Amino acid sequence: MNWSQFDLAMTDSRYLSGAMVFRDEPRMPIQTVLDNLDDGMTPEQIAEAWQIDLRLVTRVKEFAESQRLAHSVR
Repeated sequence: MNWSQFDLAMTDSRYLSGAMVFRDEPRMPIQTVLDNLDDGMTPEQIAEAWQIDLRLVTRVKEFAESQRLAHSVR
């Protein structure tokens, strides 16, 4: 998945060995949100469990779905 076009994400070797994290606090790995979604958690459950803004979780979910759809069409 190409996260370079996701405006809320960044990589920096100072944060979690260069893993893709949220640009603003919390510097949480985006993969954690994806893993929890794949495990069946709702965006609301993830936001509550990790104490992050629901909008961040929703944007990750929407972006990942758009990327998956784009790749499945090819």
